[in-house]
Amino acid sequence: MVKELEIPVSGRPFKNNTTYCVGTGRIGLALQKEYLDHLEIVQQSIGFKYIRGHGIFSDDVGIYREYELDGETHTFYNFTYLDRIIDSYLEQGIRPFLELGFMPEKLKSGEETIFYWKGNVSPPTSYEKWAELVKATLNHLIDRYGREEVITWPVEVWNEPNIGF
Repeated sequence: MVKELEIPVSGRPFKNNTTYCVGTGRIGLALQKEYLDHLEIVQQSIGFKYIRGHGIFSDDVGIYREYELDGETHTFYNFTYLDRIIDSYLEQGIRPFLELGFMPEKLKSGEETIFYWKGNVSPPTSYEKWAELVKATLNHLIDRYGREEVITWPVEVWNEPNIGF
């Protein structure tokens, strides 16, 4: 027995947001070949525009660095891994959706973390150093990829800053 139902539909058409942006867990995964191979398959199947990953400032991406010299702490930034990640995304026709978090070990003010990879959710010990980190990162991306490209990337500053308190 087959029954047919007529269901009146009103409202808006469904907007498939998966073609706009997908989430990827922590961004450092994109340093692994196996991850990139799987990402390519997913991108070919879905065809999304942006990818968003947690932890661009986490220590596995290695951007924020400090060293001691003559009793003074000096800061420098290493964008090697971030460049590899973004280059890999762009090669696959994907743009990054930048989530500027979590807290680097040297800037953390507390011990609270989330996720198995221990993303630190504490505020920075120095908001000035945090601001310098954000500025240096964005300036680096503009220098490397060009202003016209980078301004097309969504930026989320400090994902869920109140998650730990």
